[in-house]
Amino acid sequence: MDKKIRLGVVGFAHMHITQMVDSFLAKPDVFEWVGCADLPPKVAPISSESGTRKRNIENITSRCGMTLSQDYHDVIAMKPDIIIVTCENALHPAVVCEILSHGIHVVLEKPMALNYADALNMVRTANEHGVKLIVNWPTTWDPSFRTAYRLMQEGHIGRVIKFHYRNMESLGPFSYGQHMTHEEMNAEWWYQSEMGGGAMADYLGYGCNLSRWFLGQRPQAAFAVKETFFTDFADTEDYSAMTICYPGAIALLEGTWATFASGQVPAGPVLFGEKGTIVTDRLSGKVSVYTQRHQKTPTMVVEADPMPEGRENLANEVLHYLKTGELHPTLDYAVNLDAVACVDAAYRSVKSKKMEDANLQA
Repeated sequence: MDKKIRLGVVGFAHMHITQMVDSFLAKPDVFEWVGCADLPPKVAPISSESGTRKRNIENITSRCGMTLSQDYHDVIAMKPDIIIVTCENALHPAVVCEILSHGIHVVLEKPMALNYADALNMVRTANEHGVKLIVNWPTTWDPSFRTAYRLMQEGHIGRVIKFHYRNMESLGPFSYGQHMTHEEMNAEWWYQSEMGGGAMADYLGYGCNLSRWFLGQRPQAAFAVKETFFTDFADTEDYSAMTICYPGAIALLEGTWATFASGQVPAGPVLFGEKGTIVTDRLSGKVSVYTQRHQKTPTMVVEADPMPEGRENLANEVLHYLKTGELHPTLDYAVNLDAVACVDAAYRSVKSKKMEDANLQA
């Protein structure tokens, strides 16, 4: 490739920015960084702990050799080929549509949006201007998930009627060996409902995305609950759960910042079929298949398949898309629009305390 692909970054709110940028930094012969900008936060950040806005800015600007701008239009004016967007969830629709309208591809950290109307408008804007919106999900790069999907497709457990997934439990976005005060956490958007924070927006979307991919059908309806058990210092929930009705199948999802993870409780995906069960253990990378009732020892234990050559991570997948037009389903429109439809229904269900329509269409 003679001409390098020019990259920009907009937004430093999301801690996943480091993993996203790392995959592109690994290919300096293919990509070059042209500029970056942050958006004004609702509350001035206090902490510089790992994953916070301050640390993200320091880390990415120094490693990519970029000078920070406070106006993301400055980055657009540099006319990069692709802009990586990792701003607050609530700002996704306006920022992404503005970038797309200038004929620039966008790689957006999950979730795509928090309501279906916004997500649909983002897709329409991309299509209108002949560019692509790619929605990154960290779970896309887990080989055990893809192995479980392959085993399901091969028919080892027959027709799947239940999909179960619970995000790896944590005690919040900054719980991994860090010690932040309530004031410091409140200054980060994760704990600000207005900015799209909370365990529900952070975690339930994973299950919505994965269940839509695994089950291969459009969702019909959803019921959801959310609770605040420990984060009463903020206006965001720390526990959420939902049930999604698919044609002939059910998805049961949990997303929590309020519990510790346990290796004895599989986070999943766990797939229940007419002939058995598939259990994905993301901690070990192994996938177990059970085909007998009350079976303690799996019928088969499969080591996770290697990731497809040339498509092992986000940067490689972006390159693959630019060359072939092919994109993993979890990153593309069809799955993500339906995933947002589920999230949309979940928010409405929490308010109404009823099952809500998730079969949303243009």
